[in-house]
Amino acid sequence: MPVTFRELAGSPEETYTLEGFRARRTFLVPWEERHAFAAEILGSGGDHGGRPWSRYPGKESVFAVAIRFSPADPEALRTLTEESPDVQEVLAEYSGSFAQAIVEYTTITPEEREDTPSPPLQTHLSYRMEYGLMERPLLASGFFAEDDPQTPLAAELPLTHIIPYTDHYLVWQQVINPPWQAIRELQGTVNEEVFLNATPGTLLFLGATTNKLFRGSFDEGVSPFCWEIRYHFRELAIKHGGTVYGWNHLHRDQPAGYVAIADPEGPLYDSGDFSRLFLPEV
Repeated sequence: MPVTFRELAGSPEETYTLEGFRARRTFLVPWEERHAFAAEILGSGGDHGGRPWSRYPGKESVFAVAIRFSPADPEALRTLTEESPDVQEVLAEYSGSFAQAIVEYTTITPEEREDTPSPPLQTHLSYRMEYGLMERPLLASGFFAEDDPQTPLAAELPLTHIIPYTDHYLVWQQVINPPWQAIRELQGTVNEEVFLNATPGTLLFLGATTNKLFRGSFDEGVSPFCWEIRYHFRELAIKHGGTVYGWNHLHRDQPAGYVAIADPEGPLYDSGDFSRLFLPEV
C-alpha cells in the first residue's frame, strides 16, 4: 500500500553544477511509515521482483540516492514510562505524529562512454581516468647515435625509458549478482580484444573494489544483493617506430627492437574477455 505523503512548501531545491543536476525535496510522512517511504524512494533489490530507485520528475538520469528523517514536531515526543530504558532497544517515541523526510537526488547516467560495455538494465556505469609514469631500464647496446648508426652504444651507458600509463576506472552501480568468478579469473590478464578503445594486449585488469549498497527499509539488515563494483584497468601503450606495444613486449638489443616475450607455457600475461566483467553471475 503506498505511503501517504505531502511535499512541503519551499521544496524542491534544484542546483545545476559541472557534475550535473542535483536536487533536494522535503516531504512530510507519518512517523510509523517512514521506513516504508524509504523503500518506495530507494527501491528494492532481489533476483525477482526488484524495483529500481526513483527518478526525479522530468529528469530521466536523476535518481534519489539518500534520505534523511527527523521528527517534524519535536514537541510530540511521548514520555517514556520506564525508569531506565535500554538504549539498544528503545527510540524516542513520536507515534501519531509526522517525520520530515529530506530526499537527495543526483545525476547518474547509465553509461558515460560509448565504447564501454552496455550495463544491464537498471544498473549504471561511470568512468574516470588518471595518468602515471613508470621507468623501464633498457640496454643501451640496442640503440645507436643518429650520426653513427653502425656503432651500438656502450652497454654500460645508463639508459632509462620513461613510459606514461593510463589508469581506467569503471564504476558499476546497482549490481544484483556480481560476476565474482569472472573477476577472479580475469584479474592479472590483458585484453584479448579492443576494450575502452585500447589495443589488444595493452590493458591489464588489476582488480576490483566492491561495496554493498543499502536499499529499501533495511529491516532485514545489510542487503546481500546490491553492490557497487569499481574496476581498475591499467593501459600500457608503448609507441615506438609507428607501432603500439603492450604488457607482453620488452626491448632487446640483439636484434634491436621491441618483441613479444613468452615461455613454453605462453606469454607473460594471459589474455581474457573483459566483457565478462559486466555480466551478472548466473
